[in-house]
Amino acid sequence: MSDKLWKHFERDIAKSLGTTRIPVTGSDRHGADVKHGLFAFQCKLGRRFPSYLRDWLDGIRASAKTTNQIGVVVWREKGTRTADALVCLRWADWVDLHGEPKDDDVSAETVE
Repeated sequence: MSDKLWKHFERDIAKSLGTTRIPVTGSDRHGADVKHGLFAFQCKLGRRFPSYLRDWLDGIRASAKTTNQIGVVVWREKGTRTADALVCLRWADWVDLHGEPKDDDVSAETVE
């Protein structure tokens, strides 16, 4: 099987966390691509990120940078509960927040 771009992306995310991607083992793709600590990640590679979210994220990142903070967009669809809002930030900021992975953080179930 050729190495698809999406698999490469999943591997990059896993590597930045100090773990490996979870291979596809069945028809269910709602499972995690990467697991680390408390989190199960599903990595999505798309053609376009909604421009309005990109603009908002760029704006808050620029503003937050002036006070040494990390810019985050919290987006909620109209008609939904606040608890269902989505959090959007740059991957590099996410990794910076969680620090370098420790050897004991790597789960045996993430072997590729």
